[in-house]
Amino acid sequence: MHKQMEAIKNARVDMRIPQALKDIWQHAAAMRGNSLSDYIINAVSDSAMRDVERQHVIHLTVRDQMSLLDALNAPPREPNERMKKAAADYKKAIEEGKLVVRH
Repeated sequence: MHKQMEAIKNARVDMRIPQALKDIWQHAAAMRGNSLSDYIINAVSDSAMRDVERQHVIHLTVRDQMSLLDALNAPPREPNERMKKAAADYKKAIEEGKLVVRH
């Protein structure tokens, strides 16, 4: 991913930080043989990816896991009126362009 980002250098981020922090970052970058910019990009990108991944993972207790498995193993039921209305509303919102679904 970082190589892809190197090819697209069209955005800029400016920030003010304490000199002591910049010195630490420069030292860490030099230890890895990276420029300061590359070091910061890699560190922030790695952290951002972990944060995004954390938001997409669902943590369940053992009881919740068992409830989910029970629901998945239960025979399918016919949708009730609320579910049918929700499905119709969803389909209508997509057709009218009020909702965009990405796959």
